[in-house]
Amino acid sequence: MKRDDLFHYTQCGLDNVWLRNGYEAEETEYGPGFKIDRADDLHRAIARSIVNDNRPLRGQEVRFLRVMLHLSQEHMAKLLGIDRATVIRWEKARDKTLNVMQDIAVRTTYASRIDGASFVLSVIKELQEADERDHGDACRAVFEADNRGWQNKTAA
Repeated sequence: MKRDDLFHYTQCGLDNVWLRNGYEAEETEYGPGFKIDRADDLHRAIARSIVNDNRPLRGQEVRFLRVMLHLSQEHMAKLLGIDRATVIRWEKARDKTLNVMQDIAVRTTYASRIDGASFVLSVIKELQEADERDHGDACRAVFEADNRGWQNKTAA
């Protein structure tokens, strides 16, 4: 489908969200506008997609998740054990990606507050599976028992 057939939903604060349907163009007293069907559900779906995506988080996604949690920058910083200025910097640099530890902290903060421990466990499982795909046997130590005891039989 061409992008011309999609609605670029930048009003959510993200530059990569396009809608195929679920919206209506309407005329307002201020000019042309649009109405999103079940906007809260859409925002929850966007947040879930961000948290489940394997791309590094960018500042704009951090802001979106923070707003979805109804947290101030100060409160988000306290939850993450960082200062408010760091959260401000992340959000201001909309397209800059977080480092791996920051990324994991933000994702798990969102996930644990929304979906509880079951979601956090699924994220850990996905990370383990991704690590296995990326590194395969490089991270695996294989041991074998014989009459001399246990021996490391990992292929060199």
